[in-house]
Amino acid sequence: MLNKFVKIITLFSLLWISQAQAAVAISAVRIWPAQDYTRITIESSKAIRYKQFTIKNPERLVIDLEKVDINDILNSLSSKIDNDDPYIKSLRVGRFKPEVVRLVLDLKSEIKPQLFNLKPVAEYGHRLVIDIFPAQPVDPIIALLQSAGVTIHTTEPVTANMPDL
Repeated sequence: MLNKFVKIITLFSLLWISQAQAAVAISAVRIWPAQDYTRITIESSKAIRYKQFTIKNPERLVIDLEKVDINDILNSLSSKIDNDDPYIKSLRVGRFKPEVVRLVLDLKSEIKPQLFNLKPVAEYGHRLVIDIFPAQPVDPIIALLQSAGVTIHTTEPVTANMPDL
């Protein structure tokens, strides 16, 4: 009986150790805000499996990272969001379920996110890339005029009346 008990405990210990080793370790996080889009990269020891969805009123992007360890590097992601980021208001990191870490991005407007994994290259490990694009892309001519100090007062697209050819 004792021998059976020891075998069961050993089996559970091995299963627990293999689960702990299966967790993905985050090694770096980076954010590049720009006028066209903001890019977030999460670098890790293994490819990150994820699920995403958006929430309206207020606008949020939710990303569930599967089998990822929360560490100081991942927690530092929220402090990397600048007030002048054009799309992201704030970011939170927390444990959602035992094997799921949830990122919640509070947004400044409606977005079109694009997420994808990149394989290791050179000194970089696996990377989850999160691109935050505006739902309505910025018109480059209006952006150029605004950067030159011109005030634009219309909310409607500007169209020219072209003669029929």
